[in-house]
Amino acid sequence: MGNEKYQALLTKYLNGECSDEERALLDQWYEALHASAESTKDIDPDRKTSFLERNWEALLAKTHPEEETQKPLFRWWRWMAAASFLLAISATYFWSNERWSSSTQPIAETKSGIKKTNLTRQTQTIILPDGSTVVLEKNASLITARDFGAQQRTVYLEGGAFFSVKPNAKIPFLVHTGDVVTEVLGTSFRIQPLANKRDIEVSVNTGRVSVYTLEKNTVKKRNGVILTPNQKAIISTELKTIQQGIVEHPTLVDRGISEASFIFEEATVEDVLKSIQNAYGIEVVVLNPAVKVCAFTGDLNGLELFQQLELICGAINAKFETRGTAIFILGKGCD
Repeated sequence: MGNEKYQALLTKYLNGECSDEERALLDQWYEALHASAESTKDIDPDRKTSFLERNWEALLAKTHPEEETQKPLFRWWRWMAAASFLLAISATYFWSNERWSSSTQPIAETKSGIKKTNLTRQTQTIILPDGSTVVLEKNASLITARDFGAQQRTVYLEGGAFFSVKPNAKIPFLVHTGDVVTEVLGTSFRIQPLANKRDIEVSVNTGRVSVYTLEKNTVKKRNGVILTPNQKAIISTELKTIQQGIVEHPTLVDRGISEASFIFEEATVEDVLKSIQNAYGIEVVVLNPAVKVCAFTGDLNGLELFQQLELICGAINAKFETRGTAIFILGKGCD
């Protein structure tokens, strides 16, 4: 078919005047374009133009073996078709790369679902389909995946939020924050971007969470940590590093602890520190055994953890420091 007749056929198609046979002919031409695009999707983008020039005549011969010698008047049509074909190849190449990225990098999966953004000046509470709650901070956004609850409970977070997750051992709860994933079975925790806008902090209030980073072509081995109450992790989104530590204001793990538990009279430091360790779920390590036998008398009620430690260490001429998720007591012992 000559280009003049082909142009007339296209005009009929646009006007809705094509017969079934004519539509089939057009479909044949576009299928040929698609097949050529599929066969070239792995070609370097810089070589696609030269590829098109080399294969254009072969493509026309494949789709229109009876094509007549073109008239100069319609020479522009070949260049329009060539441009369309090049665009088709580029689009297929882009789509193929996007699909490859999604299969090798979990974070690139489609974030389709219900999105809610807190545009108010106060925190906003969202109740998820499973009964879990999310308290969004100002300007924070949350996308609840369309398949939420099917095999996983997946949400995507931008900004800061506090989560209280309903326990369900069979369906884990996953929070995607950029390349960082926080996975839990049932707990309460906070996710907060830091002031530098590059790092993310995950802190646990109750339960346990697994925090790990998504990296290209990494499936069986991930960079991650397990966090328990009063622990936090600072994740560098650039370096993909995770640093564990203790939250700034630890709270009691057992809310039912009585005030009498923090009143001591001539108790050994070893017993005092064991009570604190059990109350906050934080490991306390005494490096010098001589410190353990020191006696302590005092009322620690109404004080935060680090204030309690300051008071204890001040009484026995010692000091404390945090190392990762543990607290170390340093001193020479009692006078």
